[in-house]
Amino acid sequence: MAVHLEVTTENLLNAVAQMPEGEFNRFVEKAKKLRQNAKAKQTVSPEEVDLLHKINTIYSAEKRRRYNELYDKFKQEKLTPKEHKELLDLSNEFEMLNAKRLKYLGELAEMRGQSLKAVIKDLGMKS
Repeated sequence: MAVHLEVTTENLLNAVAQMPEGEFNRFVEKAKKLRQNAKAKQTVSPEEVDLLHKINTIYSAEKRRRYNELYDKFKQEKLTPKEHKELLDLSNEFEMLNAKRLKYLGELAEMRGQSLKAVIKDLGMKS
C-alpha cells in the first residue's frame, strides 16, 4: 500500500534543522545526487540518443528469431547440416555485433562519465 504525503518546504526545513550533524550531511549528499540525477535525465544529447538507438537496435528481430529457432533445434540434436552452418554463421554474426554493441556501450559510458558496468546497470542489461 502506497501512502502519499504532502510536506511543505517549511516543515521539511524544520525537520532538517533538527537532524544530528552526521545525518544532516548524509541527507545533503543524497539530495545533491537526486538533483544531479534528475538534471542528467532531463538532458540527453543527440549523440547519446544515437548511441542508445544503435545499442538497442543492433540485432534484427528476424535474425534473433531464427537464431533462437535453430538453437532450440541444436539443443534437441535435430539440426540438418545446412541448419548447423546457418546457426554457426548467425553465431559469428552476433559475436561481431556484440563487439560493436560493447564499443557503443563504452562510448556511452565515456560520454556519461560512468563505468561500463554502471551504464549496463542503468540500461537494465545483463552483464
